[in-house]
Amino acid sequence: MQTFATLIDSVRDRLYRLALRMTGDGSEAEDVVQEVLIRGWQRQDEIVRLDNPPAWLLKMTHNRAIDLLRSRKTRSAYERAAAPDDACNLTPHRLVETEDTLFHIRRQMEKLPVDQRTVLQLREVEGMSYREITDVTGLKMEQVKVYLHRGRQRMRELLLKERIVDR
Repeated sequence: MQTFATLIDSVRDRLYRLALRMTGDGSEAEDVVQEVLIRGWQRQDEIVRLDNPPAWLLKMTHNRAIDLLRSRKTRSAYERAAAPDDACNLTPHRLVETEDTLFHIRRQMEKLPVDQRTVLQLREVEGMSYREITDVTGLKMEQVKVYLHRGRQRMRELLLKERIVDR
């Protein structure tokens, strides 16, 4: 059986990225994750016995971030996309070009509804399965697929309009 400390070590970065993507603010994302970890610590014996403890923690993070967004009464931007793994191999020109592209993608993602952005983040950035996304968001499988399809379709339209991607 996994210990709570081991569980947290394995999922902390994912919690932060999700919170950051949802809130658009590093300090607020840290607050969200801290609150989730405190709640998790209080219920650690229950959590480590769950079938999928990381999904539970991600769901708690998602819910807390939604609560924060609702309390602010705003739909914040998501986190900045992570730098590509091969960033050290990029030329300065290519690095600037990549950063510019990521900026445009982030800006266009802000135009998507929260559910579409969340599903896109979890699937495309976090690499989660549809089942994991349903566990985290509480959405039905059909809703996840629809949000993902519509989000991808809308992003493509927006990026084509900005001439970020080719037809």
